[in-house]
Amino acid sequence: MAVTRLTVLKRAAFVALLLGTLLGGLLALVVASRGLERASRASSQASALNLARRPEAAPPLRWLPAPPGAPRPDGVTLEDLRTAYLLGHSELTYAARSGDPSGLSGRLAGNALSGALAVTRQERHPLLLDWNHRARLLGPDPAGGWQLRVRYWTARALPGPDGWTDLRVTRRDAQVTLREQSGVWRTTDVTLLADTRPDLRAPPALPVRSWRAVTLPADWTDWTPARWQRTLTLAARHDLRPLVLPLPAQPTREQLGALRAALTRLHAAARPAALAFSAPLTLESVPVRAAVAEHAALAAALLTGPVRADDPGSRAALLALRLTHPHLPLLAPVDGPAADLPDLPALNALLSAQLRAPTPGPAAPQVLLTAPPAPRLPLPGRPDRRGPALTLAAWQGGWLLPLDALFGPDDRPTPDAALLLEAGR
Repeated sequence: MAVTRLTVLKRAAFVALLLGTLLGGLLALVVASRGLERASRASSQASALNLARRPEAAPPLRWLPAPPGAPRPDGVTLEDLRTAYLLGHSELTYAARSGDPSGLSGRLAGNALSGALAVTRQERHPLLLDWNHRARLLGPDPAGGWQLRVRYWTARALPGPDGWTDLRVTRRDAQVTLREQSGVWRTTDVTLLADTRPDLRAPPALPVRSWRAVTLPADWTDWTPARWQRTLTLAARHDLRPLVLPLPAQPTREQLGALRAALTRLHAAARPAALAFSAPLTLESVPVRAAVAEHAALAAALLTGPVRADDPGSRAALLALRLTHPHLPLLAPVDGPAADLPDLPALNALLSAQLRAPTPGPAAPQVLLTAPPAPRLPLPGRPDRRGPALTLAAWQGGWLLPLDALFGPDDRPTPDAALLLEAGR
């Protein structure tokens, strides 16, 4: 049967419609992939920018005494040098992680800029962190700048399917030159003198079995001298030790000032103190943790925040803190299935002690006990009368509880707390 012109037109229209649909679908896929790529790039840049930010509450640079007789700039110039030096590191952190080197020329120039550009060309967008900078002024540069001798800690890690991999934590020594260009101070020359990883030491001993520790309320930074004296009297009467000072993930300048004052006050009262973070410990949080630890010379321990036994990032963060502060005991609650976990010995090699809820059997020497929170909704007709203090009273070993869980508004211990406070006397 002969094919009519109408049939040909119908077939042609169908083929055109089919091709149009396929082309439209292909175009949509291309647009969507570009949109996802741009969204992923924007997310990566936002994450990198967040990493590059430096909380001024915990200044990451400390000036060391200059050589005798060495010239010294005025206070404004000294602050400009500090800002320019740290901003150069921030730019490098952002550029390496995001893969966007466009901002590197802000505070970097000369061989410092060329070296930073070489780092950003790495394919896998490494995580670069730095913390606890110490700088010593060597004197003026012949070209009108200033030369510094610096020492700081740095971590480099690569992204992997299960988190950060290929971690390298080192202590770096360098000579740095900063010069003023177009009214802006920039790091123009960096000469690396040493890049070493010190030997990992065993964690310092921490006698947590003797602890009768209490965590102060979050408003301790605003306490009056009278409130402090009342708390110290209460701690001495019941032999509470140490007093644990909780800190937010990003302490403010005022909170760090209160921390230094509190540590001095507790040291004068012969009452040990410990610092505590409640936010989980991650590799990205190490610079702030390490900077706060710089203020903890009078502290008995640092509670780093929860870590996971099966998380490589937790081990990496603990390793960085242990290398940076080898003499500071680290204490952490270990989340996850800790029993018979292959990765647990790796954590124990970095921690002085663990913090966990009581379990049947004697408490291990390196374990500090804490009571689990009471259930929010007890069974009808069967209220849970077992307070946290009574939970711990059944076990031997040190313990840590909130101060408010032991004492009422009149500073008298609750009936359950009385049993616990008498048990260790």
